[in-house]
Formats: sequence, C-alpha cells, structure tokens
Amino acid sequence: LGALTRGLGATLLREVPSYMLYFGAYEAVASSGLLPAGLAPLLGGAAAGVASWVPVYPIDVVKTNLQSTTCAGRGESFGACATRLYRAGGVGIFWEGIGPKVLRAIVNHATTFYVFDLVCARALVG
Repeated sequence: LGALTRGLGATLLREVPSYMLYFGAYEAVASSGLLPAGLAPLLGGAAAGVASWVPVYPIDVVKTNLQSTTCAGRGESFGACATRLYRAGGVGIFWEGIGPKVLRAIVNHATTFYVFDLVCARALVG
C-alpha cells in the first residue's frame, strides 16, 4: 500500500490549486468577450495550461522526487525532500524542465478545449 500512496499528500497539494487555477484561467480568457468565438477555446485552453502548471511546478518537482527513489528511498517527508533538493541545486532545481512542460501544456490544453468546444457545438446543433 505504501508504494500506491507515496506522494499522495504532495499530489493533492499540487492538484487542488492547479485545477482551481486551470478552470479559472480558462473562464477568464474564454469568456472575456475580447476574442473571436473560434479563438476563445484555443487561447483559453492555452492560458489554462500555463496557469495550472507555473504556480505549482515547484510542488510537482518535490512530489516527483518523493515518488522516485531520490527521496522515497530515504523515507523523507515533503519538507525534508524539498530542503535536500534546495541544498543540492538552489531555487533553480525547482524550475528545471518548466519550459517543455509549459509548451506541452499550451498545445495539450488549447487542443482539449478547442475539440471540446467543437463537440459541444455539434451536439447542440445535431
């Protein structure tokens, strides 16, 4: 059971604010009235992807290390793992890989909301 729940607290610490930001950003951009209807889901989805990752990325780095042998093999807590990571690489260690993550999130979530919008529009018409 330990392997299945390892990092669960850190996952919840990341997921709850992440999804609040995700849907909040989408709604703010897509319903702003400033965008043409066809662009609203694309740009709203892109904004949602960025908003859901950037603020919580350091938490994700610690979570990933807690779930891997880096910290889990030592039986470290979230705080102990974060401290050890900081001592090993400074603040920058918590932001390694953010560029590719954000680029992927932009494409992924823009596509997700665009397709969702298309499917919903067709379902309403058809």
